[in-house]
Amino acid sequence: MDKSFLYKGLTIEITYKRIKNIYLRIKDEHTLSVSCPRRVTLTEIRAFIDTKENWIRKQLDASGRLPVMRTGTDGLNAVWLTKEMKVSCVYGKRNRIEIREDEIVYHLNEYDEETMSRLFYNAAAKQLAEMIREKRKYLDRVICDRNHLRYPSITVRFMTSRWGSCTPSSSSIRISSRLIHFPEACLDYVLLHEYAHLLQANHSKAFWQIVGEHMPDYKAVSAVLKKA
Repeated sequence: MDKSFLYKGLTIEITYKRIKNIYLRIKDEHTLSVSCPRRVTLTEIRAFIDTKENWIRKQLDASGRLPVMRTGTDGLNAVWLTKEMKVSCVYGKRNRIEIREDEIVYHLNEYDEETMSRLFYNAAAKQLAEMIREKRKYLDRVICDRNHLRYPSITVRFMTSRWGSCTPSSSSIRISSRLIHFPEACLDYVLLHEYAHLLQANHSKAFWQIVGEHMPDYKAVSAVLKKA
C-alpha cells in the first residue's frame, strides 16, 4: 500500500503498479483497495469510485456488511452513538464541527471530505474520552486495584484495523474513535476487553472468563462490531 485516505466513510488504500487501468476491490466492509498507475491523481481515483458507488453498495448489502460508519461527508447524514444525525455545511473562516442534539454542522472554509472526516473523528475522540473517564473508574477498581496493577493510560484515536489495543508492558490502552457510531455497550465491551489484557495478554480461556465475569452478554455485544 502506497497511500490511504478517507472517502465517504470508507478507507481507500492505494497501491501504485505498472498497469494501464484503475482496478477496485472491496477489501472489507470499511476498506476499498485501489490499484492504479502512478500518474493517476487522487481526484481521478475519487471520480472512479463514484462511478462504482452503486456496485460497491450492492456488494456490501449482499454480504450484510453495509457500513454504519457514516460521517456526513456525502452531505446526507451521519451516525453518532447509533443516532441518525442530519448534516449541514456552512462557510466558516476556521474549520470546525458542531455536534447538536439532532444535527451535525460542519463549518468549512473550503469543502473537503478528508477535512470533514478528520473533524468528525477528532470530535468523536473527545466525546469517547469524556465517556471513558467515567467508565474506567469501575475497571480501575475491579481489574487494577484488585490485582495491584497501575492504572493504564488510555488514548482515543482513529484506527481502522481494530476497535482497541493494549500494551500490558507499558500499561497503555488505545481505543478507536470509530466506536462513536455504535451503541454505548460496544465501548463498554472494548474497554473491558483491553483491561482484561492487562491480566491476560492472549485470548485464552482465562481471558474470556475475565471478560464474561464483568459482562455476561459480551458475545452479543461483540457480534454487533463483527457485523459492522
